[in-house]
Amino acid sequence: MRQRPILIAVVYFIAVIVLAHFFVPPIYDWTQNTVSDLASQGHTYKGIMQTGFIGFGLLLTWGVIFYFNKYRRAYFLFFVAVYGLSILMSGIFCAAPIDPSYPNSVRESQLHSMFATVAGIAMSLGIFWQFAVSSNNRERWTRFAFFLLVIGISGLFGLAENHIMALDEGIVQRNLYLVGLAWLVYEERILNSGRETSK
Repeated sequence: MRQRPILIAVVYFIAVIVLAHFFVPPIYDWTQNTVSDLASQGHTYKGIMQTGFIGFGLLLTWGVIFYFNKYRRAYFLFFVAVYGLSILMSGIFCAAPIDPSYPNSVRESQLHSMFATVAGIAMSLGIFWQFAVSSNNRERWTRFAFFLLVIGISGLFGLAENHIMALDEGIVQRNLYLVGLAWLVYEERILNSGRETSK
């Protein structure tokens, strides 16, 4: 049986997100609040989601090392590593509190946002890289679909976050996570098939 460290990281991350929803404050609304808000400043049980971010980043980095040792030309793993480490850092620095009456460390929330942004850029670049070096049309079009979804949903999230469009920010962000995690699992499946498609 082949090892699947990236799948393990994804399953772990999803499990912690689900668990964290059992410990949300009364004002938390999953359709409006983000996953980051599960680890926001002032939240009594923020440590649960922080463990999720940090653990996911560590597990994903372990997966990158595992596959890079086998596939030295799988250069897209560099972007995955940056993504994973940025998610890890976004777990160390917490988002602004969802309760505006709670004291807010602006610097900490800015760092959280910065690392979350870097993670999104790294993933987008990783998907585009894989699209560019795809060895067959099926992989190329699948990756192109992932890329369009990530860019499109990221755009919608930005519009929702800045109150330009009346969208449920929490739902949009969760769909963005879902697409990104699905891409990671897809790439791992290709790596485990023995085809080194990156150059």
